[in-house]
Amino acid sequence: MTTGHGTAAGALDLPYSVIRNLTSPDEKANGVQTWFANVSARDILKIGTQDNLRSYIAEHSSSKRNSVHKQIEMTIQELPDRFINRNSGITITCTNCDVDDNKKLARLENASIINGAQTQGELKRYFSAEDGEAADFMVRAEIIMEPLHEQIVEIAIARNTATSVKSVSQAGARGYLKDLKTAIEEALPGETLQMSETDEIGPNMLNTQAVLQWTRLLMPQKLIGGTAARNVPYKQGGKCLVDFSNWAQSANADPESRERYDFMVTMAPVAIAEYRHWEQHDGWNDQRLHEYGKKSDKPHGGRPVRRDKATRKVNWVAPGILFPILSALSAFVKMENGKWTLDKPGLFKEDELIRRAVQQFRSDTVNREVALMGRSEQAYDALSIYTDTIAAVLEQA
Repeated sequence: MTTGHGTAAGALDLPYSVIRNLTSPDEKANGVQTWFANVSARDILKIGTQDNLRSYIAEHSSSKRNSVHKQIEMTIQELPDRFINRNSGITITCTNCDVDDNKKLARLENASIINGAQTQGELKRYFSAEDGEAADFMVRAEIIMEPLHEQIVEIAIARNTATSVKSVSQAGARGYLKDLKTAIEEALPGETLQMSETDEIGPNMLNTQAVLQWTRLLMPQKLIGGTAARNVPYKQGGKCLVDFSNWAQSANADPESRERYDFMVTMAPVAIAEYRHWEQHDGWNDQRLHEYGKKSDKPHGGRPVRRDKATRKVNWVAPGILFPILSALSAFVKMENGKWTLDKPGLFKEDELIRRAVQQFRSDTVNREVALMGRSEQAYDALSIYTDTIAAVLEQA
């Protein structure tokens, strides 16, 4: 079995025996494709793990090999012909995939294993020990072609134990969400915060990741630090939970973590109220945003709004449009008497911010694509110019 080919930088040729494209309509709409392939176990060794949450645990110390590793090893050594059935396989992401069925090759760009690093590690261990005498056998691979690297990060999170929901359970168990839950329950009587994957999200049970995303949008740039992009809460929602957990863990030892943690706890109820306020703002009703596309079946680029069937008034706005608005409001967030507050000045006109948001939505850059607006740094910057200018004028007054 051939194990290597000359390829362009960042590209990898993966031989296969069989491959099938099982891309769903939803994936296709997002520019994603998925294949399942049977590949040689030896060919798995050359794929990187740069986008995985964890590399091979026992890479630097054999003492870290656990029962899972040993079970994989036993199957490889004793039943290699059954490995493809006994093992859950590996998941590979790439930013582009060209399949040549004549040559039985899939050329992957920026390929990375995001689930199966332990399997790969045990395969490397086995083939190294056997010194060329090891048997050939097959592994099943799922290949996900996702052009956007930030979405690959989200897929990696979702495909491993640190999924956004399971991480909520971990954060809740470690006490990281206790203060946040208390702050929400005190400010919003009758409502509470999801603390585990078993908590059912509903009218009175708030989605923890969503709350952290909304709150992170209100965080002033100087508090975030560095050059963190404003669109991170939309592009990498899971990162908001990871960061919050890290700040909670380090709050007692690191002043910057304490300040960010306190901000999130204090401002979470404010962010919830603001998101709801803008989601049903009367200003959307005059903007001629349509629920459906020209064929009246589904909206072009994702539904921007929903309307009440009886009144025809907007009662929901897509997060991709609302996130840049909340981010712009961070210009009005400040510390007063030792507490973070959001204070919208009289010069600020909410209808004007909505008008600018719709203008960005219809711009050539976004082209009425809801998800594209949520990711567009230009959209965030354009809306922030309005609020930042007002804040700067008031500071100089």
